[in-house]
Amino acid sequence: MDLVTPGFGLIYWQAAGLAYIAFWIYALIDLVRADFKDQNSKLVWVLIILIAPFGCFLYLALSRRDKKRGFNPDFSKISKPKNR
Repeated sequence: MDLVTPGFGLIYWQAAGLAYIAFWIYALIDLVRADFKDQNSKLVWVLIILIAPFGCFLYLALSRRDKKRGFNPDFSKISKPKNR
């Protein structure tokens, strides 16, 4: 009756489960802190992350195009160097 004997396979599954939970938490934190172009995008991404089995990976791969860019430098105010 050695059906439940732990082995190295169990350790690999636990490590994979912990990595999945870490990605899931990271995706949720990134989602909460992000600003999106569309008002309803955040709600849609929350539902995808929570319901879809690999929703956190979909969010991390595809949400970049829906987010507002925070760094928009204005290069028109920079003076050009004078030739000597």
